[in-house]
Amino acid sequence: MAESGMVVAGHHRAAEAGASMLRAGGNAMDAAVATATTLAIAIPFMNGLGGDCFALHAGSSRHVTAINGSGAVARAASVDAYRSRGVDAMPVRGPLTVSVPGFVAAIGEAAERFATFPLAQLLEPAIALAENGVPVDASALAFFNGPLHSQLATDYPRLADTFGAPGSFALGDRLLQPAAASTLRTLARHGWRAFYQGPLADAWLSAARVQGVLLDPVDLAEHRTAFVDALSTPWRGRRVHAAPPNSQGLALLALLALDDAQPSPPPVDASDPLIDPLEFLLHKRRAFQLRDACCADPRRVNVPKDIRALVSSPGELRETRSIARVGGGDTSTFVVIDREGQAVSWAQSLFEEFGSGVVCPDQGVVLHNRAALERLNDDPVHGLRGGFRPFHTLCPSLVTSDDGTIAAIATPGDHGQPQTLALVIRRHFEQGLDIQAAIEWPRLRHDAGSEVMLEDRCPLSWDRRLESAGFSVRRVGPWSRLMGGVNAIVRRPDGLLMAGADPRRSSYAICA
Repeated sequence: MAESGMVVAGHHRAAEAGASMLRAGGNAMDAAVATATTLAIAIPFMNGLGGDCFALHAGSSRHVTAINGSGAVARAASVDAYRSRGVDAMPVRGPLTVSVPGFVAAIGEAAERFATFPLAQLLEPAIALAENGVPVDASALAFFNGPLHSQLATDYPRLADTFGAPGSFALGDRLLQPAAASTLRTLARHGWRAFYQGPLADAWLSAARVQGVLLDPVDLAEHRTAFVDALSTPWRGRRVHAAPPNSQGLALLALLALDDAQPSPPPVDASDPLIDPLEFLLHKRRAFQLRDACCADPRRVNVPKDIRALVSSPGELRETRSIARVGGGDTSTFVVIDREGQAVSWAQSLFEEFGSGVVCPDQGVVLHNRAALERLNDDPVHGLRGGFRPFHTLCPSLVTSDDGTIAAIATPGDHGQPQTLALVIRRHFEQGLDIQAAIEWPRLRHDAGSEVMLEDRCPLSWDRRLESAGFSVRRVGPWSRLMGGVNAIVRRPDGLLMAGADPRRSSYAICA
């Protein structure tokens, strides 16, 4: 708890970087840019300069702006172009999954609009961490010495050259990133546009194209961050905000709108007074049908602003095969609220661990694989189409109330993000748990098919309830990272900030 501002992030060095900007007199966006860039260095296998991001910003007026920091698929990309390369389905990794990385533009343009400090000052913590090295913690150690990094390093040897060979790390070793530090110093001197035009852009793009990436200089030069009004829906006397398509934020709002449309059922188990797991999954299924039909580049879809009307009109929607893919999610998130009540909820990612596997070693840039969620067909919503932004699982959220309460909540977890956010929002605002208790309460998650994941601490009666409806249950341990890693701050009307940090992942709350 604090009054002077707070940051909660998926790495303690990132949270500290943001808090240091608040202490120096910066606002929420100053802290956000410092946190975002430091997070990109602190957990380079989960996010980075070559990734994308989505964010929500609430200023002093409480107007919520969505920041779309995702990039488009290369203009040269097409179904025919991919098939001419012998590809008959969208690959999971590799150069053909790369779209324009939007992260650097997003931090730069967001700083220009909302921050008070120059970009060079906001990049200082990230530069120092890249030059001095990130001490490898238990989470990073498990990845770098684990089987996935070993496989990735075999398939993409430049990863091992840049970050270290599999099995070579010990707890506390410093992961140095001098190339990334040099790139950040160039951005500090010349501005964020240097990543998209000029010598730096030419250098990393050339390295990427040699490896088969289709992006060209025009793709980079034409990229812009989108600043638009957030999507929102009323819920339990409050308003929940999310990023509009191509983000899956619509799924979160649909889940809550479906919950709001009917009275809560009697509890299935006396130990949990709030959630009926079957009802939750039925709502999730409907919300994700809406997501799969509507969450794409805004030029390809028409989403009504009234989410309640959307969820009550199933016949008006074109159903489509679910785009969910089972996984844990390797997003990094953070939230900030400053002493004036300005708030930022932010999510950034390479999509999967080390993204596409394509690395530009001289710039320390790993390119994400976000285009992997597109389809190699002529589907009007999700079919591969050059120059269009692909579907995104990044899903930050804000909750506002007429009494002045504001909450910033974000989580990793790919397709689990809307489910986790809905559960935490309901636990806190509906059940009345404090934000830390709401985060710690056991969770469920459904990706695709009949399998439902339950943490071991969920009531045993939930298994019977779900199995009787045809679902299969998989218990995933008491504190599973598959359930996300929530970062949250709630600001009360009296100005007191109350933060929650998820023990399932490396979440840390730091006061200014």
